[in-house]
Amino acid sequence: MAVAIVSGFLAFYWLWVRPANPVEARLREINPRAVEEAPSQPVATLIVERVAKRLDQLTPTPSPRNVRRLRRRLIQAGYFDENAVTVYRVVRLIAALLFPVGTFFFMTFILGRAVDTTTIGLTFISVAYGLFLPSFFLSRMISNRKGRITRALPDALDLMVVCVEAGLGLNAALQRVGREMELVEPDLSEELAITNREIRAGKPRDEALRNLGDRTGVDDVKSLVAMLVQTDRFGTSIADSLRVFADSMRTKRRQRAEETVAKAAIKLIFPLLLFIFPALLIVLMGPALIRIWDLFGAIGNQ
Repeated sequence: MAVAIVSGFLAFYWLWVRPANPVEARLREINPRAVEEAPSQPVATLIVERVAKRLDQLTPTPSPRNVRRLRRRLIQAGYFDENAVTVYRVVRLIAALLFPVGTFFFMTFILGRAVDTTTIGLTFISVAYGLFLPSFFLSRMISNRKGRITRALPDALDLMVVCVEAGLGLNAALQRVGREMELVEPDLSEELAITNREIRAGKPRDEALRNLGDRTGVDDVKSLVAMLVQTDRFGTSIADSLRVFADSMRTKRRQRAEETVAKAAIKLIFPLLLFIFPALLIVLMGPALIRIWDLFGAIGNQ
């Protein structure tokens, strides 16, 4: 107990007197107000990241190609932190360790089974589940985020058309649309904000737009980026191109809605067959079957 208390005190003391970040120190010299207004990370986040870095050293180092692929998936899921890869790998390691321990404890101590081949086999299978579940949940998060961005894109394009036709440039229109959609569609607003920061930092606009398509992984956004790059390269009207593209996006959204409605009738067949029809048969045919059973019983007694 004393060791745990002393360790916790030392951990918090180290976080409190940790060395200053040289980037923050330099920014404070240039613009102290900007550093004060910048949001700081919570202490819990710092503790998790530091513990994850320590535990990540126990795992084998992955290849740079796998690291790039994993970082791209995490960015598509909305995790832009530089330590996201380390935290994800540590989560996978902890899941791969906790699942077999929990399975073995449940089989032996709760169910009271002996340590046989079934228990050992389920323990090894749970290791695979522990390694698979983080990747599964990450894929689901990527799919949900892509769906939210896809649904928000037509409305964002309509706002962008209004802004461009009102006289704003493309950069100002992107910034304005991202700010207007912050409360309604935060995912797309965050992506547009990152694109604006890249352009303001000096990155060419076509490169920043291509990064937008790569970060989201949405085909419609990639088509929009290709259209904007070609329009900027050939000098055609951005307002006309955006208006045509917005019309096509509204048509695609209506077609997706019609497709979803058409699929609903097919998807309802399985719940009807498995849950609703059996209950209806029991309610409708149950009393008749009981009467028939009693009638045959009376005939047999005679």
